[in-house]
Amino acid sequence: MNSRIGLTFFGDSIMNFRKKECSWVYILQKKINKKFKNNFIFYKKIVTGLNTRSALNIIPDHIRKIKYKNIIIIQLGANDSWHYKSFGGLAEVDLKSFKLNLLDIIKKLNYLGYKKIIFVTYHSFLNNRLEVNKKSINENLKKYIKEIKIFCKNKKIDVIEVDNKSKYISPRKMCLPLPDGIHLNNNGAKIYTDIIYKYLKKQIFYDKKI
Repeated sequence: MNSRIGLTFFGDSIMNFRKKECSWVYILQKKINKKFKNNFIFYKKIVTGLNTRSALNIIPDHIRKIKYKNIIIIQLGANDSWHYKSFGGLAEVDLKSFKLNLLDIIKKLNYLGYKKIIFVTYHSFLNNRLEVNKKSINENLKKYIKEIKIFCKNKKIDVIEVDNKSKYISPRKMCLPLPDGIHLNNNGAKIYTDIIYKYLKKQIFYDKKI
């Protein structure tokens, strides 16, 4: 490994919501620092309600300022998938636009010099209310997760499939209690950390190209 490795976290509030103990980003940073003392420099741009459209607006101003652009971990899609009555029952970002936005995000990050781009999918939400399109939150989100995986496969981009790795874990064990039922509790943040750290350790941390 080089002496200084930049690791950027970019995404929505599933990464970090209110308490640091419920943040997989915070717990993962601690775990990495314990193993690789002073090797990593961490950067974060985590925005509540962030979707791929608003992410494109943020990237030029915020990501450009980052000095060490070795790895970026992205978690986006949940807010894109929400369906609102105010949108006439449509998604906040429709699937076609979502796919185009993913492509534009990658283009921008490549242009800015990131060496490794990694997407992270989502857990199943405890709050599984029926949305205005007559589908549940998890049903709508599943379509966006599928598109992320297809996109990453086609573009040869890493994707950490939290949805598959946690599919046998009850959402009650991972999510804050209702009425939230979406963001992670402490146990959920630890589960994310374990999944992501194992992937990074195997696929990234010992890659001499990083």
